[in-house]
Amino acid sequence: MQPDPTPLVDAATSSRFAVTRRWLARVTGWAAKATFRIKRGTPELTIAELGKRWPLTEPQRATLLQLAAAKPGAAFIDEKVGDINRAAFHRSAFVLNAATHLLFVDLGAQLLLSLWELKAALVVGNLLLALVAHWQMRTHFRALLAGPRALPKKRRMWGLLSNPRYNKAVKKNSKPYARSAWKEKTLYRTAYFSNAVLIFLGSQFILPPERLIFPFGFLIGKITGLITTLVMLFDGWRGIRAGDDARVAREREVSVYRNLKI
Repeated sequence: MQPDPTPLVDAATSSRFAVTRRWLARVTGWAAKATFRIKRGTPELTIAELGKRWPLTEPQRATLLQLAAAKPGAAFIDEKVGDINRAAFHRSAFVLNAATHLLFVDLGAQLLLSLWELKAALVVGNLLLALVAHWQMRTHFRALLAGPRALPKKRRMWGLLSNPRYNKAVKKNSKPYARSAWKEKTLYRTAYFSNAVLIFLGSQFILPPERLIFPFGFLIGKITGLITTLVMLFDGWRGIRAGDDARVAREREVSVYRNLKI
């Protein structure tokens, strides 16, 4: 009587599934580290996820938990974490664009010119934008730890006179939203659309495919076209989303100005 092959098949299948699951877990972990996305849920979960990304002292954690106990504080934490995630996404996106320009875009060659300075300028420009997004992410994190700014009283002298410090504090609270709207609309959106156009015009592997041995040149050309097309579509999508984010920032700025005592 021959042994049943089913246990061997099950063992092999389970082993392959375990290996695949480990590789997927590694890829997911690398992607999470690269994109720096904080999971948003309940305030306690959000603060715990925030502590995994940045070191939080016990007083800072206690302050955030106390702030999250009230509804306005929970909304403030959710807003700042969303701003951090968006800035981190911009950082990863511009690093991706820099790598794409370095490896898969050669606008000078498409123009029949030898301009390595143009490629270097595009790579450095995207890295500078990634640095701006990284600095913005750190700024949002510091604003989160600082907490919402407390407004002074609207009136002084036992309510007989208006307090000019109140309106100044309200205008000061609106400035971060104005800067964020300017960056999203003028800086990031323009950069995304410009990257999409430049990638479309100058898509070419760092080595010309026609110089490679067949079929490597054909395969490299197809793979390069696929990668640059995906990055180009991604830039177009992010340019549209940057316009939406700018609109949201302007709406928040206007909502702050509604508190002015005129």
